[in-house]
Amino acid sequence: MMSIREITIIGLGLIGGSLGMAFKKSRPEIRVVGVDLALDTIDEAVCRKAIDWGTVQIGEGVRTADLVILATPVSAMLSTVYKLLPYLKEGAILTDVGSTKAQIVEIMAEILPPAVHFIGGHPMAGSEKGGLAGASELLFENAAYVLTPLPHTNFQAIDGLRNILDSLGAQIIILSPAEHDRKVAAVSHLPHLIASALVNTVGSLEEEEQGYFTLAAGGFRDTTRIAASQSGLWCDILLENRQALLPLLEEFLGALQEFEKVLLTKDAGHLTALLNTARFWREKVPIGLKGILPQLFELQVNIPDQPGSIASITNLLGGRHINIIDIEIQRVREEDEGTLRLGFSMGEERDQAKRVLEEKGYQVKEISV
Repeated sequence: MMSIREITIIGLGLIGGSLGMAFKKSRPEIRVVGVDLALDTIDEAVCRKAIDWGTVQIGEGVRTADLVILATPVSAMLSTVYKLLPYLKEGAILTDVGSTKAQIVEIMAEILPPAVHFIGGHPMAGSEKGGLAGASELLFENAAYVLTPLPHTNFQAIDGLRNILDSLGAQIIILSPAEHDRKVAAVSHLPHLIASALVNTVGSLEEEEQGYFTLAAGGFRDTTRIAASQSGLWCDILLENRQALLPLLEEFLGALQEFEKVLLTKDAGHLTALLNTARFWREKVPIGLKGILPQLFELQVNIPDQPGSIASITNLLGGRHINIIDIEIQRVREEDEGTLRLGFSMGEERDQAKRVLEEKGYQVKEISV
């Protein structure tokens, strides 16, 4: 197994910053170097203990690295590789965190010298916050992390990378580049398009007749949450993986047309069968693994209809340093109780909030999605 004593991360955003913080927590003996275009970002990364030191000069940052991680936007990865190529040392491992794999793996096989080992990577983890501000040392715990080596990839390099990613608590999955792109297109990229199309459809209706979004409850919000993600980032991802995505769009349109047909014909039996099939497959989705789509852990809290009720809850949780990232007033009845829906970025925060609120006499229920 190759020994990794120095890691260079190029791009100190959400994923790059989180990787640095996680490495410094789990493997403090390893030196972590950051490369970024902005000196302010480098300084912040040092302050947050995501890196030991950083530079804007790629050559200086990668020259002695055993492992180099490309954490730039997908559209900038190849140009970045050409800049660092002359400085990579013999035996170095190069990996990326991009959402598509086939194209970059193919190009790397052509341009990299034999003594540099490229292994495609894709951490299936995300956050509702972008950039270094959203970075967390816990982002990869129990998250799927896909590696896409080729058949001829040096097995010692694969073991070395896998071992160090294991230390982050990630669940390593080995796939071919093509298999990765097909499967991620289905479970990540297609849902993003569907969510965006749904929001745009209702948005068009809202322009014609206001009040649709006023009635939008938790189901609509949960289904469309990913449509609020960074448009530029997702534009790059969707265009890069369009070859895998376009056939899936056709299949999805066929599924919608099947629902349309049973509604037109009032075929209750067929409609029930389609809904039962959907429920069957939904129950097959594993729980406990984080995903690339931001996850929300939620509570439903009954509150009295009186001034200051919401502030009492937010102040109570804030005083315990529990961060609420989403809040919704679901129902309020005059001179009666109302219902709050609270969202947290981690299950541990939700569980802690539940204990704190119950200790104060609130009726609290976990929301399962």
